[in-house]
Amino acid sequence: MIVQPTNAASAADNTSSSLLNQSYKQVKAGTYYSVGLRSDGTVWTWGRNLWGEMGIEKKATITSFPYPLRLPELTNVTNISLDGQDGYQLGVKSDGTVWEWGRDPFVYQSSILPRQVQGITGAASVSSYGGIASALLKNGTVVSWARLGGDDLAAVKSTSIAGLTNVTAISTQGMVNYAIVKDGSVYAWYAKLDEKRNLMVSKPLKLQGLSHVKQVSSIWDTGYAVDAKGAMWSWKLTESSKLAITYAAKPARVFTSVKARSFSSNLLLTDAGVVYNIVNGKLVKVNGLPAVAAISRGGYHQLALDSQGHVWGWGANKWFETGSPTSAQDGMVYKPAQLHSGVDIELNGTLVDTIVPAYESDSTVQIPIKLLAAELGIRFSVESDGTVTLARGNSTVIIHRNAGNVTIDLNGKPLKLKSSIGSSAGSITIPYELLASLEIKAKWDAAAHRLSIMT
Repeated sequence: MIVQPTNAASAADNTSSSLLNQSYKQVKAGTYYSVGLRSDGTVWTWGRNLWGEMGIEKKATITSFPYPLRLPELTNVTNISLDGQDGYQLGVKSDGTVWEWGRDPFVYQSSILPRQVQGITGAASVSSYGGIASALLKNGTVVSWARLGGDDLAAVKSTSIAGLTNVTAISTQGMVNYAIVKDGSVYAWYAKLDEKRNLMVSKPLKLQGLSHVKQVSSIWDTGYAVDAKGAMWSWKLTESSKLAITYAAKPARVFTSVKARSFSSNLLLTDAGVVYNIVNGKLVKVNGLPAVAAISRGGYHQLALDSQGHVWGWGANKWFETGSPTSAQDGMVYKPAQLHSGVDIELNGTLVDTIVPAYESDSTVQIPIKLLAAELGIRFSVESDGTVTLARGNSTVIIHRNAGNVTIDLNGKPLKLKSSIGSSAGSITIPYELLASLEIKAKWDAAAHRLSIMT
């Protein structure tokens, strides 16, 4: 089954040679899954989909994805955010619209497929956590709203965060929200939903003792900021009364031995592009990485974006969340591994989306043939013993699978291929070169990571 054909021109507006390597510009690590925004404005995802968190199919039937898969409808995206607790993502397009996808909060193991959030326009960036979403608007103000279920297509009821203007960045963790304003000062406020899912917000508090801040993040009630000089600060907040916010501990310098660039849940990036884990309050260098430009820490794995736009992952990898298709025996990736680039499939000049990713392997590209067969004019069938038949015109390919041994016949005669049959997300894949035996032309563009098929 092919899901949502997309015109190739609209999906890659203003394509230039600088984009042909399909580098990433933003990555987010969630709870056992990951999301990346590529330079061409498309969004890719990999890892666990047990609860529908990846937003790939309405009813979650495929539980993990070892290779990046491009999400439909998400083109010309400029910013993404990820709510690891709820398994939910937001994205902003260049036209200022906000889009959402991920786990449906009201239906078991169901997804909200990528769709526009009605009622929000003029957005520049987004953030969310625990059923509450927020957008920084291009006019420098902030609005928040409660998430809707997958079958609710109404406009959201947004609330403007009073007193905030000239905002340049926002972030959310638990009930605590942060905003950096143009002069580098930081504001914090609480947000939560009542029993009827009405949004309740506190008055923003300006955090004294912080100035010229360029990045802010938090781990529950503990906040962290990096200022323009690379100094890192930490503090704690608490409720002084109903939803009112105050200090439990005022800002103080931390990790004074390094010049910081950013911080993400016990993962620190220095101005020199070096990454450290924070273990028992001490900095422990992450070895095996090139110069890093951005970091993201999920529930049990970590991601880094290097200066060339390549993604690196390490940590827990039971669901392939690091982007590595292989792990140590205990399900971990101990040395950072580079993410395999996602593969686009173009059919007769039009990009297509499948719910199973194609991927590069052994100097070829493996494609999910069962999902593509109908569009390619191939009759696909599989026997109880695993034998697969592909028929088109006067050509018939039979793939015999027996205890790990694979043989292929073309019109009754043995066929040799340089690469064997593969698998992606539980679905059989074939090397694209096999299409020639069915009189289908295919060309692989390694620079653009795009397979062009002509029927």
